[in-house]
Amino acid sequence: MAFKKLISISEVGEGKMAVVKTRHFNVVVTKVDGEFFAFEDSCTHDGEEISCGKLEGCIITCPRHFAKFDVRTGKVLALPATEPLVIFPVRVVGEDLEVDLEAV
Repeated sequence: MAFKKLISISEVGEGKMAVVKTRHFNVVVTKVDGEFFAFEDSCTHDGEEISCGKLEGCIITCPRHFAKFDVRTGKVLALPATEPLVIFPVRVVGEDLEVDLEAV
């Protein structure tokens, strides 16, 4: 695993999303029930920036066609998406959130 610092934990509020641009793609970081999660900022149905959608608890809804996903697991909860979100392993090291972008 190749964990790298992505963002400071103070920059990610409970129930909020932060988008971090990486060299190859954008990553959404969120905090749900005190736990951090990271996923690729792309709806698997059509590539829309999913961070423009609505996050309610652990469920994010794509703003274009309303596909729903669980941000903790990537699981599809509503069509038209059929493929899960790309989820990245995360860990907290001190005040930093590290993400393994190579784990997918």
